[in-house]
Amino acid sequence: MMFTPWRSALAYAAWVTVVSWLIGTVVLAGYSLAFGDRLGPAGPEPLTWCRDQAVFLVVCTTVLTLGRRLLSPLPRWRTVIVDGILYMLVLGIANAAPYGAVNPGELLDAAALYSFFGLFTLQLPAAWCLSAVRSGKLDAVLKKRYTLDGNERATPNM
Repeated sequence: MMFTPWRSALAYAAWVTVVSWLIGTVVLAGYSLAFGDRLGPAGPEPLTWCRDQAVFLVVCTTVLTLGRRLLSPLPRWRTVIVDGILYMLVLGIANAAPYGAVNPGELLDAAALYSFFGLFTLQLPAAWCLSAVRSGKLDAVLKKRYTLDGNERATPNM
């Protein structure tokens, strides 16, 4: 049986999450400057925005790390699909949840809106591209099994 080590899964998840978030934030700042808006909200909202973004970064990195660690190593295209779906779900729900959606329908609508917004800020396409690039650097380790006489034996690939 094959698996991805924790270190490799965490490095992959951190690269995908942090770099795509940075790209999305820079593009959003560029849109704000291009349309004459101020860069951030006024009043106490910057602290709330920073907290929400920090929660997103931690939750997304955790979810992607667990996804890579718990799933067996996949081909690149399947890794991009699975991790892209996980990233999109976390992006939508983590950004929509703090705004007090009352029922699940409103939460899903807000999550879909934030995921759509992630397309325009290039955050989702960046995450997909980074997932495709970084998935080639994931380590796959063969888990060893031990027999009754104490000799180790690698499990055969099926």
